[in-house]
Amino acid sequence: MQERMANRLFPVIGLAVLLAMCAGGCGYSKAFTIRANPPDAQITVDGVPRGRGPITEQFTFDASRSSHRVTATRLGYTEFTKVITPESRKDVVFELKPLTRLVNFTVQPAPAIISIDGKPVAPGPVQNYSKTLEFTVDEKNYWTKYTVRAERPNFQPAEIVISWPDPGQNYVLNLEPMRKDLSITSNPPGASVSLDGEPLGTTPLIDKGREFPANLETNEFRTHKLTFTKAGFDPVESEISWDDAKSAYHIDLAAKAKVVRITTEPRDAQIEIDGKPVSRDASGVARMPLQFVPNEAGELKDYNVTVSKTSPDGEWEPVKFAIAWDNGKSDYSAKLKEILTQSVPLLTAVWEHDGAWSVTPRMIETFSTKEVGEGSNRSKPIQLSQLPKGTNIDTLTVSPDGLRVLFTVLMKDKDDFRSQMFLIRTDGDGGADLFSDGKSLDLTPAFTPGGESIVFSSNRSGKKMSIWEMAASGAPGITQRTSGESNDLWPVVDWDPRPRIYYQSMIDSRSEPRLFSSEIGNKLLKDLQTTGMQPRVSPKNDVVVFASINDKTGKRDLFKVGVNGGSAQNITGTPDVDEFDPVFNSQGTKIAFTSDAGQDADKRHNLDIWTLDLSKREGPQQITVNGSQDDCPAWDPAGNAIYFRSNRGGAWGIWKIPLK
Repeated sequence: MQERMANRLFPVIGLAVLLAMCAGGCGYSKAFTIRANPPDAQITVDGVPRGRGPITEQFTFDASRSSHRVTATRLGYTEFTKVITPESRKDVVFELKPLTRLVNFTVQPAPAIISIDGKPVAPGPVQNYSKTLEFTVDEKNYWTKYTVRAERPNFQPAEIVISWPDPGQNYVLNLEPMRKDLSITSNPPGASVSLDGEPLGTTPLIDKGREFPANLETNEFRTHKLTFTKAGFDPVESEISWDDAKSAYHIDLAAKAKVVRITTEPRDAQIEIDGKPVSRDASGVARMPLQFVPNEAGELKDYNVTVSKTSPDGEWEPVKFAIAWDNGKSDYSAKLKEILTQSVPLLTAVWEHDGAWSVTPRMIETFSTKEVGEGSNRSKPIQLSQLPKGTNIDTLTVSPDGLRVLFTVLMKDKDDFRSQMFLIRTDGDGGADLFSDGKSLDLTPAFTPGGESIVFSSNRSGKKMSIWEMAASGAPGITQRTSGESNDLWPVVDWDPRPRIYYQSMIDSRSEPRLFSSEIGNKLLKDLQTTGMQPRVSPKNDVVVFASINDKTGKRDLFKVGVNGGSAQNITGTPDVDEFDPVFNSQGTKIAFTSDAGQDADKRHNLDIWTLDLSKREGPQQITVNGSQDDCPAWDPAGNAIYFRSNRGGAWGIWKIPLK
């Protein structure tokens, strides 16, 4: 202040001196030494550059100039000008001051600790800060700089360098969130990964520079949800945060798993899962932990379960099922069905037409129940025959007196197809008596109405099957009743005083069997003008019942036609049901026949014995319901029972069932 006042007073005083000098008529001269600090500052005298100091300058003061202006300048310093008067000191020293500027700092997000060149500007976090800073240059004329740093927990520090050449005085310190690279893996690989719902890719993957912002109020790192998904596996979620800059994250995807519990009925059935036995606990439950590892397509594994039981006391159908994931279902049960049926082979004579009719032996499979009864509240069947297992009974007939049953047994030995006829008593006494020599194929025997003879079909005289008659007593002599180029089967004799024989004839020129009749002892034939098979004449000698195949369904239906032939009448009218083996009772009012209209426990159509009262409009009545194959019915002459062939119990036999 004093120096400034002196500078102001010197010109006045000097002017006074000069005026006095001028009054005296002379000027005033004085030498000055001029220097500056810093010493390399440029000195200008009265606008004329004089270079660096120190310099000596002789100033003249007269009436025309009472003062001189000296200026010191230096890059990085504030320019300084002094006015030199006669009263000024000889040593003129310029102390140059650095440049100054008011700078303003703003922190985002605020607040933060601000430091300048490492020194905090305040004892705590601030949002804004202003300060006047000196700016100058170094010995190389480089501008001095300030490093300004803002720091806040869990944010990246913000740092700027400021200097005099900066275009402004306002600075913003932006605090960025912390970042790190994420290395994400999974077992198995190939899982889709998302972070807070944002898809990142498929493992293994690298996610570079992932931000981890902190909470602005608490400065705590926020947590993020890392989600792994892969077809066939449960999604896995994991929370991650800054985690001390941890970068590697690994997840093991666990296959879906559950403990299955299997119960069975019967309780002691064997259980296998994928072929491996499974044991039971004390409660009888089989427990097994299962993992459902997916395949490449993401499809979960299925386990194949087999439940079975074998026992000398019975047989059960195995149950097989698959255990899938089933949304975690754990309880499974299996109920085995006891096998009440069995396969029973049967040798049968099969007729085929290929330009000519021929018969061939064929073994077919039939099914029977193990039980031989008919169930509760039904008539109890009686087995008449006690034949070796494997005996192939063909057809049977009952004597008119009801005392005997005649039946045939088929036999095949290499290329030799034969049969043998047997007689058994209907009361079950005794065994089966041979009734033929078994050297030919003898089929479809039937007693004549009086019971004195038996008619049957046989190839004993050649390749063709023809009708023969022999004494029921077994007396010698067998008479051929038909001959020719046809194959004749199913003979039956009527009750006429001049008996006629009805039969099924298979003529090579026709693809379907036809029905014929002829008087015994007369070679004249009568064509009944209808196709059909298994003819049976009524004891009333008025009609013949027979079976005929429906061309559309392949099933057999029952018909009747007059004894002289003509138009046949369908008496069952069930084209989708197989009906055959018709036979009259002794009064000619009812027929018994075989039909598959019934079903067994497995809903399989089964052959059973049925009856139909021709004198009433009632429908057929089912007689047997055992579930085995029952066929070849024959009436007891009194009409109180029906004899039939059956494989019930697992072997072919002849049975009798009373009629209620």
